[in-house]
Amino acid sequence: MKNYILIALISVFAFSSCTKDDPIPEVDQEQLSTATLTFTPVEKEIKDGKTIYTSIEGGEVESIKFQAPSYLPEVGTHLDLHVGETYKLSLKTTDFAGRASEQTFLNRSESHQAFLLGADNATLEFVYGDENNVGITAYITPKKEASVVLNYIMRHLNAASKQTLKASDWNNTAIKLGAIDLDLKFEAHLVEEGHGH
Repeated sequence: MKNYILIALISVFAFSSCTKDDPIPEVDQEQLSTATLTFTPVEKEIKDGKTIYTSIEGGEVESIKFQAPSYLPEVGTHLDLHVGETYKLSLKTTDFAGRASEQTFLNRSESHQAFLLGADNATLEFVYGDENNVGITAYITPKKEASVVLNYIMRHLNAASKQTLKASDWNNTAIKLGAIDLDLKFEAHLVEEGHGH
């Protein structure tokens, strides 16, 4: 009797562990369906040597959405950012199942860093807002009037390459390290207050 029970148990485990369909590997969340850059006006204040950013109540929030596979914004899309004002730049992404996926970049911070190309230090100030200079959150302040095409690039780096980069490399066009996970281009008008269309 014990042999029959043992054979039955072995059969149950053997046949239940093998299924007709092999499990489907999880799609890497860095394969993105959408990306949205949001610009929220904030007040910048220095307290005890630390910079504090606070959202401005009623401030005009602007967003640009990019859709895979081209990641191009709608024709005619542009931002108006006011000179001297500071904006919180936030990246939100979704994978092909529609799930939020920007946390992946932070979870793998040793291998990701965003760059904002198209403006020099005299035109735009850029400060990483998240740990390890990933760049899904940053703070930008236009310094002078200009019309620019900005290029938000999220690079996938090896850990050794990431360690060679500094926060001041945010707009360094000579950096070609790693692969590009996101390449988002958009037009921005850096304007004085009172600008209208």
